[in-house]
Amino acid sequence: MTPAPPALAPHLERWLEELRAIRRDAATLTDDLGDAQLAWRPGPGRWLIAEVVAHLNRAGRPYLDRIAHALAEARRRGLSEGDEWRPTFVGGWMARSQEPPPRIRFRAPRIFRPDGEGAPPPAGAPELATWRSLHQEMEERIREAAGVDLRRARIVSPVTRMVRMNAGDAFALLLSHERRHLWQIRGIRQDAGFPGS
Repeated sequence: MTPAPPALAPHLERWLEELRAIRRDAATLTDDLGDAQLAWRPGPGRWLIAEVVAHLNRAGRPYLDRIAHALAEARRRGLSEGDEWRPTFVGGWMARSQEPPPRIRFRAPRIFRPDGEGAPPPAGAPELATWRSLHQEMEERIREAAGVDLRRARIVSPVTRMVRMNAGDAFALLLSHERRHLWQIRGIRQDAGFPGS
């Protein structure tokens, strides 16, 4: 008989609820968009919706891969969950800095940027499909984190090897980053020049 999976800790339940809200907002903001709307640029140097989604995919993929590896390694080492996870000082600051509306503007790291103005826009429909699949994978990683000490499961940032964080901080950062860019997509849709369907 297969043992039941461990119960989800409150922080994991909270992240799943946050992810459900993100998925609902993503569907509301993008499910009805056509190619012209996904490829509409609100102004010079500003991202179009397809580029925002491409950026989320480029950032989400390496973080989820690193989280999956960290969880597997933590299980191998027997790093089981103790007290409820709490953000570190730096990890908490990083996650809060991403929350919308942005109080601090960051230029996206080069490896996470879409190709940019002048390049052909990314194909909107495939980027949206990838984004939805990453949301599903994020849910799977959160559920897999049950019973793991997320304070001791560590990842190296995909941007620079000098930045290391625990897996809990990485989850919190991913979720706040999603909210930041959903806020950006909402702003693009509310622009007076945004094309109708």
